[in-house]
Amino acid sequence: MLAGALIFIVPPPVATQFHETKAGQYKSITVTPDITVALDANTVITVTNSEPPKVELIQGNVYFDSKRLTLDAGILEIIVGNIRFWNRNANFSLQKHRQGGSIAVTQGQLEINLGNQTRQIGTGQLIDFDNEQIIEESAIIEPNVAPWRRIQ
Repeated sequence: MLAGALIFIVPPPVATQFHETKAGQYKSITVTPDITVALDANTVITVTNSEPPKVELIQGNVYFDSKRLTLDAGILEIIVGNIRFWNRNANFSLQKHRQGGSIAVTQGQLEINLGNQTRQIGTGQLIDFDNEQIIEESAIIEPNVAPWRRIQ
């Protein structure tokens, strides 16, 4: 009986999975039942099964594909260096550069946290950032977002 009670009290251990692609290799992984991540060549990410789930982009390019673009689809935390993104209902690409990265949203919206700055990013927006601030903001059309997805 004590063992049964401990199952409800002690949370399951947090596990982190490492995913990597090499030159010319592409991969698609399921992060949650509603979110798939496509990895470009030469990409490294970690996926942690915490609550909420976390994906950290260490290098390369990824594309997040949400099957349900609704607010009740669950939340996902994405980490790039010091920057945090909170995705609940968006399809978007994320690219890591040496000192920051860029994000382009094809559908839906997500939240970006840079230091003490929080913003919503929506459909058709391209944001370039470093580890502390947004550097540039522009518009982008869907065919220009993660064009490497089409050659997989």
